[in-house]
Parts: sequence; structure tokens; C-alpha cells
Amino acid sequence: MSSVLVSHEPAGGRLLPDSWREPVDLNPALACLGQAQRVLMLQGPVGPFFDRVAQWLIGRGTQVKRVTFQGGDDRDCQALDPIRFTEAVAAWPQTLGTLLHGWRPDCIVLFGQSRIYHKVALERARALDIPCVVMEEGYFRPGYVTMELGGVNGYSTTLDRFVWGEPDAPAEMQPTGITPDISRSHFQKMAWHASQHYVAMRAEQRLYPHYQHHRVANPNFYARYWVRSWLRKGWHRGTDRQFQRWLFDSETPYFFVPLQLDGDSQITQHSLFPNNIDFVVRVIRSFAAHAPADSILVLRQHPHARGGTSHEPLIRGLASELKISARVHHMVEGDTPDLAQRSLGVVLINSTVGLQALERGAPLMVLGEAPYKRPDLTFAGELDHFWTRRRPPDPEAAEAFLAQVKNLTQAPASVYALRNESLGWSALM
Repeated sequence: MSSVLVSHEPAGGRLLPDSWREPVDLNPALACLGQAQRVLMLQGPVGPFFDRVAQWLIGRGTQVKRVTFQGGDDRDCQALDPIRFTEAVAAWPQTLGTLLHGWRPDCIVLFGQSRIYHKVALERARALDIPCVVMEEGYFRPGYVTMELGGVNGYSTTLDRFVWGEPDAPAEMQPTGITPDISRSHFQKMAWHASQHYVAMRAEQRLYPHYQHHRVANPNFYARYWVRSWLRKGWHRGTDRQFQRWLFDSETPYFFVPLQLDGDSQITQHSLFPNNIDFVVRVIRSFAAHAPADSILVLRQHPHARGGTSHEPLIRGLASELKISARVHHMVEGDTPDLAQRSLGVVLINSTVGLQALERGAPLMVLGEAPYKRPDLTFAGELDHFWTRRRPPDPEAAEAFLAQVKNLTQAPASVYALRNESLGWSALM
């Protein structure tokens, strides 16, 4: 596989011609990782996922080193002895540079491109022409992890550089698409790994006094957060299910707005909105002024945001101010794919719900940066015009695009599976 420079530039507005892209039969990042001889691993998600990746690499004869930055990383890293970075952030570029020039890895792996330590690594990787495998939660869930060279989401250039399969080959000669690797009790495992990770982070603060976390680092915060989340889930489940049944049975015309998680890099790094509040205000005001009078607006809270500050008071207050209270509804629970499919259209920043909308043929308005923000898939005009001029994505273009996304950017994996659940990537190589 050819060497690919790390890029921080957003993807283009449309796919390049097939003749300009390199045909591949496997996710290019996974192929790069599988061919590497020396792999440097940085921070992973909470839990043993990066240990599972390290074990897979070691089993292939790859030399692996991993840097840990705090106690939670130490707890999760049991497959090898880590390199502990305990200094201030300002010392990280020099430490990383020494490691890169001394050991000379031919691949860097990290989870979360917006973390301060990873931003430095991506810049150094680009300067030294070292392929960098960037991972995130799967664009398709459950059962997948996103894995791309150089960047994901708004920084993804995979679809503009590669094409999955041979464009002119008959169907029987095309590679077989990947299938998900789903581990049972996904949420419970994630909660367990997270709780252990943050307790260990707090316990080893003295060893890592200068560490800067990308989220709140207090385990008590997360304990309270998830207790509130489960209480709100139980409180709203019945009424939201009842509302959804009424919505579908009555065939009331509605637009669907899935909210993203506050502080998500998809908002802060890949959109013009500083937070969800500005997005909500923009959408509701536009809906009030331009949407058909018989339509309603349904906003759904992000599932992982239940334990935080609810946007319901803001939504109700703004709807009342605009005198459209009867036309605006906030949901905590609900079946997101069905809500997208049955809607008149979906409005979002750059959520993975956009892919679900494309799968189900729903008209889509994207207000941030996203790999699927392309003229034949999403509405290219202004939000004020979307309510009346929307149109569904081109079915053939959507099907082809989704096949490319899944096979070029995803790898089958349950990110929060247990340590003894092995990865099946070798069967794909």
C-alpha cells in the first residue's frame, strides 16, 4: 500500500472520479496498521481496546510501544510496559520527537484526534511522513470502530483518496463487505471500563501532576452523571414512547433534529457553532419563520447527554417566545433511525445520525462539516430554504457512498468489549 501523508484539511464537497482514487479491497488504515513493523500507540478509549489492538499486532510479529499520560491509561495498558509521560504539556513535542527519531516507528495509532497530545502527534507525523491511524467511535454502530489515515470526521480525506473495489469489475469480482463485531452488554461494559479508568486516573494524580484531560476528570462527576442519566431515562421513557407512537400513527408531518453531545469535537472543531445552544436557537428560529405551518419540530437529546444539563427549558422557552409551543417537541428517549426515516427531513450539525438518514432516504440538512456533506446526498442551500425545498438523497448515490464509507473507514470491533475478546482483523487481511 502506498504511503499516505497526514492531512488536516477537510474533505471536498464531492467524491473525486474513480480514476483519480486508489482502488483498495480493505480499509486503508487497517491495511497500513497490519503492514507496519513498528507501531507507536498513544491514548486509546477507556478500557482494554488498545491492549486488544496491541495483542493483535504483537501476534503478527509487530514491535509495539505505547505512551501513557495518566493513571487510567496505565490501568488499561496491561499488554506491555508503557512509556510514561509525566511532564508538562510543553515538554511533549520534544519527548515525542526524541521517540520518533530514536525508535523510528512506521505507524502511529491514536484515539481522538482533538486531544492536545494527539494534535501534536498528528503535526509531527505529517512533518515526518509517518502514517497516523486515527480512531474514533464507529460512524456505524454498534460493532464498528472508525479507523482512518490522518484524520476522521471533518478532517477525513479517505473517500477522496481511495475507492473500495474495482469500479469497472463485475459484482462477483468485488471484495466482500465487512460485517459488524457486536459484543453483548455494550453499555454496561463501557460504564464499567469508564468507572475503573477514572478512578485510576484520580488515584495516580501524583505520578502525572501536569496531565491535561480532554474531559472532566473527576470520577464523582461521572457517578452523579450516570445516576441522573438512568433516572431521566426511566422518567421519560413512557411518555416519549407514547409520543412517538402518536407521531407515527397520526402521520403528523415533522422535521427531526438530533442533538449532539455538548463539548463534542464535532461541534467545537467541525462546525461554526460554539455549542448546542446556538444550534438549537438557529434551527428553531428558522423553523418558526419558514417551515410549513402544519409541520412540527422534534428535537431529541443525545443519549449520552441525559445526565447533563437538559436543553428542554431552552427549547420550551424559545418556542413560547416565538408562539409555536404546540409545534415544537423535545424528546429524551426515542428510536432515532425510525424518527429519521419517517420525518420530512433531518437537520443536524454532523452527527452519525446523518448516515442513518441516508440509509433510510430522508432529506438531510448538514450545518457542520461531515464526509457525507455532498450535493447529491444533502441539501446544498440555506437552512431557511430546506423546510420547503428539501429533497431526498439520490438513492444510487447514497447506496454507493455508504458502501464506500463502511468499507474504507470502518473496522469491525466492539470498542468496549472485555480484554479476552479478541479482534478478528486477521481474517480480513
